[in-house]
Amino acid sequence: MLITTISFQGNCDEALTFYKEALGAEVKEVAYFRDAPPDSGMDASLPPNFVMHSEVLIYGTQITMTDGGTAPIAGDYFSLLLSLDSVEEVTSVFHKLADGGHVVGALAPQFWAALCGDVQDRFGIHWHICTSS
Repeated sequence: MLITTISFQGNCDEALTFYKEALGAEVKEVAYFRDAPPDSGMDASLPPNFVMHSEVLIYGTQITMTDGGTAPIAGDYFSLLLSLDSVEEVTSVFHKLADGGHVVGALAPQFWAALCGDVQDRFGIHWHICTSS
């Protein structure tokens, strides 16, 4: 199993809430740095309210999110492809993710799908959103 991890720099809790609302994400687990035992070897310089580990299901795919790890270059290190069942769902999710972010490629029909678009959300995550057929 390959699981994608998204590293945030202090706003993971905000991202979890946003993805729950925008994508219907199911947050399965959240552990904070304050929850780590004193002898765990965790980075003591990170604030205790930072998310150490979270497990999230988005459209049936498990990903993890954290406030730990190396500082990412927003949007430059990966993108996520989200394949949805309908044009209406693509349109709705696209606009929710674009709120506070920016459109990279406008929603448009493509030869491989009825509708696709690219958006970078308010956290710098790049999403390619298409219909599944």
